[in-house]
Amino acid sequence: MLVNTKTDVTENVYNNVKKLKEVQRVAMLTGPYDIMAIVKTDDIKKITNALMNDIRKMNGVERTTTCVVIS
Repeated sequence: MLVNTKTDVTENVYNNVKKLKEVQRVAMLTGPYDIMAIVKTDDIKKITNALMNDIRKMNGVERTTTCVVIS
């Protein structure tokens, strides 16, 4: 998942995303996105919950882009 945040809260969002159980890796980026989170689980409902309810609703998150790995 690629995340755009408000400038003054990027580090807070990064730290909160890092705490999520489904997130395997998180990194702060330069360029068009602020944060990249790799989310992995065997249950699609847990991924949906992490994306829709946890990350997208965090204070300061403006937009997310989800990319699914297919191979």
